[in-house]
Amino acid sequence: MPAYDEASTIEGVLDDLYPRVDRVIVVDDGSTDGTGPLLDRWAQDRDRCTVVHLSPNQGLSAALRAGWDRVRDLVAEGVISEDDIAFSIDADGQHEPAALHALADRLIEGGYALVIGNRDLSYHGSYKRLGNGVMTWIGRLTSGAPLHDIESGYRMFRVGPLLEAQQYYRGYRYSETVEVAVILARLGHRVDNDLRIEVPVARTRTRLKDAAVDAFAMPLAWYRLACWRDCPQPLRSVAGATLALLPFLVLAAALLVMLSHPYFVADDAAQSYYHVRYLSESLFTRHEWPWHVATLEGGHAVMFPYAAIPWIPLAFLYPLLGDWIVTASMAAGSVFLVYGVQRWQPAVRRPVLLAVCLLNPIFWSIVLEFQLPTVWAFGAAACGAASLRERHPRAALALGVVAIVAHAMMGLVALVACVALDIVTGRTPLRATPWVVASVLLASPAMYSFARTPLLDEVPAHVVLQSAIDNMLRLTVLALPALLAARPWLAMRWQTPLLAAGVALTLLVLSFEPPSGLWERSHPRFAEYLQLHPVDPALVYRVVTTTNHEDGMIEFLRGGATLAGEFFTESEGHRSFRTAQRYACFLDSNRVGRVVLSGEYLHAHHTDEVSLLDRLVTSRAAAKEYDGTDGTVAYRIGDLSSVTDAGANCGG
Repeated sequence: MPAYDEASTIEGVLDDLYPRVDRVIVVDDGSTDGTGPLLDRWAQDRDRCTVVHLSPNQGLSAALRAGWDRVRDLVAEGVISEDDIAFSIDADGQHEPAALHALADRLIEGGYALVIGNRDLSYHGSYKRLGNGVMTWIGRLTSGAPLHDIESGYRMFRVGPLLEAQQYYRGYRYSETVEVAVILARLGHRVDNDLRIEVPVARTRTRLKDAAVDAFAMPLAWYRLACWRDCPQPLRSVAGATLALLPFLVLAAALLVMLSHPYFVADDAAQSYYHVRYLSESLFTRHEWPWHVATLEGGHAVMFPYAAIPWIPLAFLYPLLGDWIVTASMAAGSVFLVYGVQRWQPAVRRPVLLAVCLLNPIFWSIVLEFQLPTVWAFGAAACGAASLRERHPRAALALGVVAIVAHAMMGLVALVACVALDIVTGRTPLRATPWVVASVLLASPAMYSFARTPLLDEVPAHVVLQSAIDNMLRLTVLALPALLAARPWLAMRWQTPLLAAGVALTLLVLSFEPPSGLWERSHPRFAEYLQLHPVDPALVYRVVTTTNHEDGMIEFLRGGATLAGEFFTESEGHRSFRTAQRYACFLDSNRVGRVVLSGEYLHAHHTDEVSLLDRLVTSRAAAKEYDGTDGTVAYRIGDLSSVTDAGANCGG
C-alpha cells in the first residue's frame, strides 16, 4: 500500500484490509501530514505488517518499487514463495478490499500471472474515458495482450512473474502500473483484464503530464525488455540501449521522408521508376507485353535486366498511384530486408545487435541510393534460408525464386550464401539443398534475361568485373548479422563502442556521398532546352546527367525521345574517350543524333567529351545547338564518316 498524506483515510482502510490478508507492506512516500508516525503506531502490535519510509516524496512508482523490493526480500528469506499472490491497493479507500477476493479467484482459476480489474468508468466524463481508451490502445499495441483498462489499479499478481518483471521496468510517477502489464505480457505470462470491477470512490489524481509519461513509458518498457531479456545483468547497458534507438529512429524518419516524395531522387532510382512506368503503359495503353524497352539502348534494352519482382506487381498499381507506388515499394522492401535479417539470424533480434547491423554504411547506401532490386533480393533470400531451416521447404522454394527474380546476381549469391552458412553451422541439413537447386532452375529465365543485358556486351570486361566486385560489398548487409549472431554476448559486452563506431562510420560515409533525396525533390532539369528544341522522336539522344539526377533523362523519355543508353552508370559512358575518332565511333555505333550534357555533370565530371564535340564541330561532323545559362550544352550530330574513316577503324 503506497501512501502519501493519507492520514485521514489510511487507518480505516488498513483496519478493513488486515484481517483479509497474510501480510501487509505499507510504504510511506515522504508524507508531511503525520501519515508516517500514524503508520508506525498502527503497526506496532501487528507482526504481519511492515512499514517502509521514503524521504522525500518520490512518486507512486518509486513507492511501489520499494514495496516490491521488500516482497523480494521475503522470498529470499523463505517467508513467502514465488507462487504466492501479491497486489497493490490504494490508501484512500478507492480500492475496496472486499473486491480483492474476486481478483484472487480469477487469478487462481485461470492460471494467470496478472489479473487487472476492468473498471466501470461510467462515473468519469468522456474526456477521462477517451484518455483511458488511448492509453489502453497503446498498451495493447506494446504488450500484444487483449487489454481493456491498462491503467486500473486493481491488480493481482503471482509473486514470481512480478519479481521477474521488476528487472525491466523503471517507473516514473504513475507509470509502474502500465509498464508492469506490458512487460509481463511480453515475457509470455498470461494477463487477464476482463473481470468487471465497480469503483466505490470516484477520484483521479492523474494529469495530462502523467498520461504523456505513461504513453512513452509503455513502448520504452517493451524496448527495454527486448534489449535486456535473458541478458546477464553486467551486460545491460542503459547507454547502449539508448544509443541503439538512434538507427531505428533515423531509418523510420528516412523512410517517412522517402514516402513523402512521388519520385525519390537517388543514384539508382530512375531505372525502377521508368521501367515500371514503361511496363504499365505497355500493358494498359499499348496492350502488349514488352520483352524490350524500345526507348532505351536504342531499342535494344531488355525489359527485365532484373527486378521482374517487384516491377510487375507495381506496374498493375501504377495507373492508380503513379510513381509513388515505386517509392512505397522501396520503403516496404527496406523494412522487409530488416525483417528478413532478424528472421534468418534470430540472435540479432535483440535491438542492440540489430542496431549494429543497421549501422552498416552499405545498408544505408542500398536504401538511400534506391537499390530496389537488391533490398527485395536480400530480404527474400534471408527469409528463404530461414524457411528452409524452419522446415517450410515450399515457402523456401518460393522465396528463393523471388530472390533470384528480384536480382539474378545478388539474389542468387545471397540465397546460396545464407543457406550454405546454415548448413555449415548445422542449422539446416545438407539434404535441403535440392530446394535451392529447384529455386535456381525455376528462376533461370530471370538469369537468362540478366545475361542478355546489352551492357554486358558493350562495356569492357574489366568494368563489368569491377561493378560485380562493388556489388558484392552489399553482401556485408547479410554477413554482419551472421558475424554478430556467432558471438552475441561478445557483441553485447562491447555494445556501446560498437554502436558509437557504427554511428561515426555511417556519418563519415554519408558525408562523402550525401543522400540528396532526403532534402531534394525531382523537378524539370532540361525545361529550357526542351522548350527551344522539342524532342525529335526519330533521333536517338545521348543525355548525360549526374547519377542522382537521372530524372532528367526521364524528362526526355516523357517527351518521346529514345536514349542511346540505359540507366546504368556503365552504360551511360561517364568517361573520357581520348580521341575524336574513338568518340565518333561511339556515337556512330549508338546512332546518336543529339548529345545533351547537363551543366551539373560537366562541373562534377571533368571528361574530354565537350572538347571532342567541339572538334567534331570544327570538322563539320556536328553543330552546337544550345549553350544554357546553367552550363548545359547540346550538339546536333551529323555525318561522322569523315571522322570514323567510314567505320574502318571502329572495330577496336
